[in-house]
Parts: sequence; C-alpha cells; structure tokens
Amino acid sequence: MKKLFFVLLGVSLLSTQSCKNAPEGSPSDEQSIETVSSDGIGDKVLIRLKPKVGDSQNTLMTMNVSSEGDQKMSMDMVAKVDVNISEKVEDVYTYNMNYKSIKMDMSAGGMEMKYDSENPGSDPMGSMMHEQFKTFLDKPMSMKMNDRGMISDFVMPGNIDVRQAGDFGSFSIPLPEGPVGEGDSWEATRPMQGTGNMNMKMTVNKITANDVVIDTDGDLTDSSGANLGKFTGSYTLDRNSGLTKDGTMNMDIIAEGQKLKMKLNFKPQ
Repeated sequence: MKKLFFVLLGVSLLSTQSCKNAPEGSPSDEQSIETVSSDGIGDKVLIRLKPKVGDSQNTLMTMNVSSEGDQKMSMDMVAKVDVNISEKVEDVYTYNMNYKSIKMDMSAGGMEMKYDSENPGSDPMGSMMHEQFKTFLDKPMSMKMNDRGMISDFVMPGNIDVRQAGDFGSFSIPLPEGPVGEGDSWEATRPMQGTGNMNMKMTVNKITANDVVIDTDGDLTDSSGANLGKFTGSYTLDRNSGLTKDGTMNMDIIAEGQKLKMKLNFKPQ
C-alpha cells in the first residue's frame, strides 16, 4: 500500500508544471505562454515554463480511488502541497514540493481507516501510517525540470527510495517543441522505472486571451507492450502567470495487481 500511495501522489506533479506567486492576470515581464503568430484563423502560442527563483504556489489536491472485484477498496484524499522554485541553471529549474497536510478515508479488505496528518493519533491505523510517512511530510521532495517539462532529477526525503514511487518524471506533461494552435497535438513516450512506458498525447483544446486549455490522453504499457491502463485529463493554464488554474485527470490502471479507477483534481488555493 505504501508503494501504491506514492505512485498515486506522483500524479500530483501535474500541478507543479508552473508556479508563480503573482496574482492571476497581473503584469509580467515575460509571459509563460506567448502568441507568436496569428493567421486570421487562430493564434499560435509557444508554451514554456518560466518561473522565477522564489516563486511559490499552494495547491489543493483531491483524489478518489476505487477498485472492484475480489479486493474491493476505496480511498478519498485531500492534500495541501506547497511548491517553490529555489534555483535556476540555464533552462533547468529546481522545484521543491512539500506536502503540508494529508487527510484520507480508506476502506480495504473489510477494514476502515482514517488518516489525518495534523491529528495522526485519532485512528490506530492512521498512527501507523504516520510513522511511515512523517519524513515524507516533514521534508520536501525536490526535482529538476527544464522549460519544456522534462525532468532530469528527482530526490525523495530521508531514506525513501525514489523507486518506491515509480517514475515521477512520467507524470509531468511534456511541452511541444514549437508553437501550437487550437486542435494541434503532440505526443511523447516516457519510460516508467521498473514498469514500462507512459504513452501520452496532448491536444490544445482552446486558446483565449487569458487561458490555454490542454487535453491529454494515453495509455500505460509494460516492457513487453501489454496494456496496463489508460488516462484522460484536461488542465487550464493562465497565459500571463503560467499558473495551472484547474486540472482534472481520470485514470484506469493496474497497480500492485489491482484494477483501479482514479479521479484527481488540483487547483491553486
């Protein structure tokens, strides 16, 4: 369950694609999403991550997970995540992510469990989980990601092995090489450590004066090419600040031998 928990938390990296403490719509020296051409039919925009060192964002993430069959389980979770930018070297940024609080209701194998990181002693099983994850909660994770969303390094706190969490880089959204307009798509295949590949397709759904809406879909395959699941999602970026204003992902996956349905939503607080 610990490994599954980390794998699911990895999806929340979608919300760290860009973060900024400037209010939405405020002036900026340089837009994260710039119009580079207009042909009378629609704009073409160049999407890049351009946070500044010191930028920060508080994100609220909600997650619902359920499985059917012989091993029924359900989990509802609400997490508060702080993200900040601590360093920039050329086009590579260092992101620090700290889960400030996690609340979870879980039912599995006929057992009920409640966990609240701010009140871990309220449930015996919750106390046991808190002992496992307190290092994870007390210290931030860090990753290095370039302006196109490519992750080159990921460091977990304490003695937590990043391999326990799956390949977090596979949960970031790769950005296109060049300008894109409404209806344009691009694809990427990401290796998932110890699992296989994540095959992703991104499509620009809508471009407005303030936002860009990007839809994503794809599947997961093991090293032999067998299908392990599929996903669909959509997220909205603020053109000026680069903030992910709202994002939702739906996944049907197999994790630790279980078929799972997951819905994840995240938005800045």
